[in-house]
Amino acid sequence: MLAFAGLAYFLFRRGGVHIAERWPDFEYFYKAGAWMLAHGGLDAGYDLSEGGGLERRGSIDWYLPFTHRAMTLFAWAPFVPAGAVWLILNLIAMFASLRMMGRYMMDLPRRDWPLTQLVPFLLLIAYWTLEYDLNQINNFTMLFLVASFVLWQRGRKRIAGFWLGLAVLIKLTPMLLLVWFGLKREMRVVSAALLTIVLAGPVSDVIVFGPQDAASHYAGWARRAVHSGSHRGLILEQREMDWRNQGMGAVLSRWLHPSNWATHYDNEPRADFRSDTPAYFNIASLTRAQVAWIATAVAALSVLGLVFLARHPARDLTAWQLRMEWSLFMLAMLWLMPVMRQYHMIWAAPAMTMLAAGIHHVGHRKRWSLLAFVCIAGVIVGQLALFSKLLKAMGVTFASVAILALPIVVMLLILRRNPAFLDDAARPGAATQPASGDDGQTRVATDAVAAHG
Repeated sequence: MLAFAGLAYFLFRRGGVHIAERWPDFEYFYKAGAWMLAHGGLDAGYDLSEGGGLERRGSIDWYLPFTHRAMTLFAWAPFVPAGAVWLILNLIAMFASLRMMGRYMMDLPRRDWPLTQLVPFLLLIAYWTLEYDLNQINNFTMLFLVASFVLWQRGRKRIAGFWLGLAVLIKLTPMLLLVWFGLKREMRVVSAALLTIVLAGPVSDVIVFGPQDAASHYAGWARRAVHSGSHRGLILEQREMDWRNQGMGAVLSRWLHPSNWATHYDNEPRADFRSDTPAYFNIASLTRAQVAWIATAVAALSVLGLVFLARHPARDLTAWQLRMEWSLFMLAMLWLMPVMRQYHMIWAAPAMTMLAAGIHHVGHRKRWSLLAFVCIAGVIVGQLALFSKLLKAMGVTFASVAILALPIVVMLLILRRNPAFLDDAARPGAATQPASGDDGQTRVATDAVAAHG
């Protein structure tokens, strides 16, 4: 616990310094709430300069109106105190996520969770540090997703759907977990999530803004975040091509098309790059449309592969299969994001937890464990890319997602042949029976385990 206390102090100090210096991105979240309190609408993305003119700045226009409304909870206070509250809540969210994963997703004694989660946490420390440098919102998203999974496993399906719905309202990407619950035939979770999204999203926005303004806000959001903000849209418009974006479309565009990765910053109007020069490293010169089709095909094939791998209902799977599948879909969120930053990699924490648990139960000398060790080492080395804009532009962080997914996919194939593989490794001769839901869909069928040997 002393180690976690030290890490909390380190991250709080990093975040606090950058809030005092008014670094993005908390500034954008805060001003979205402040603008709504002052003007009753969505942030226009500009400030008044000292000379009385208008100065453009970044904003959170890619987020649903729900996030703008949520930030009014912080914007009533001055910037620095609001930032301190934001930091404290971020730390609480982080430790709550780690605690739930350690206690409910590793099949180890509860007293061991600090140690079992400390190592996976440290393996991603560069990404955690960047999350707190920018005071981003991804901690809350992950907390809601982890809570939804843990509550579902413990039979609280409607509450699980509620938290999943909130995660989708903050970031659209968690819709992929909604698909996963649908594939598991967990319709109570799906229906509760959809109800939460509708009531806390469009219905609430109509009440707050009125029907006409709410429709205008959603039309603008769909244009920016769904149409122009897709892999295809970004490639065709050559937006978000700079080294910070680890999205698949941006990485493919930089490799296959002469895309400037050094000076083209679309969401930093205040940045001054006059001393920089455009830079390219493409190995081919395909047209934008050709690269867009390639990115679309890769995304579509990835989704089809995920659906095929996770096609079986929850009632036919063991707790370990469900955990591994869920953590793989968390990685898939990163793989499919059109704009993926390095700090989004904190969402790889569940995958790291699964790999640590698998190594513990299987034994560090087994072949799967050796594969997991190699892939973990690759992710650790990949964090060195944070010190090089060129390596970032080449997509090293994006590649880390695929590297982490490999041992999880292999484990899922092993568990498909022998569902009790990890249970037998942990407790020879015994099959684990997780807490079942009210319809018993998450229990391990002992006769199915016996049938698979």
